[in-house]
Amino acid sequence: MKSENKNFLAEFLKEKRQNKGLSLNKLSDLTKIQVYCLEALEAGQFEKLPPLVYRTGIFKRIAKFLDINENEIIQMYNNEVQATVETTFSDKPAVKLKTNSRFILTPKKLTIFLGGLLLISLVAYLWYQFNFLVGPPNLAVNPKADMITKQELLELTGKTDSGVGLAINGESVFVSSEGNFSKNIQLANGVNIIEVKATDNLGKTTKIIRQIFRQ
Repeated sequence: MKSENKNFLAEFLKEKRQNKGLSLNKLSDLTKIQVYCLEALEAGQFEKLPPLVYRTGIFKRIAKFLDINENEIIQMYNNEVQATVETTFSDKPAVKLKTNSRFILTPKKLTIFLGGLLLISLVAYLWYQFNFLVGPPNLAVNPKADMITKQELLELTGKTDSGVGLAINGESVFVSSEGNFSKNIQLANGVNIIEVKATDNLGKTTKIIRQIFRQ
């Protein structure tokens, strides 16, 4: 029962990814989720995933790029985990508690324990957001590939994240609040190398280079 529960969600996600024609590495690049997490999901090895407070964020990112309803994934996961827990506890023999145990769980101790657990989870979540989910800025450029042209002037356009610094061949370029930018570039005869570089507030960069050959 345990493996069947897990394999249902695992096979569902794997099938959706394959239908999109995405490899695990490509999906990792898109979602900024490490490959080992995606492998664990598709293997039904939920115990290898990051702590519980991070998993909702992981499911939401996967749903976005696989065109799945995020609530559907979360509900499937909750159902399977609940079924696994019920099966595990039903298989365990009853444990006889010692009446002379030195440790007695009181409401006060339970409150302290839950408060400490919440604090640890909050700190871990903030660290996770900064180190695991935050990636370099997105950047898309038109033309989308190297090209040959006879024109003297090339209109280079693109889109990046709002609030980032953008430079084309070292020259700063204005980025709109929606992340759009454009610049007219004078082409010389022969090969013209155009470097587009986006830099966020944390210093992370994304760079795209285009080679435009003017005949």
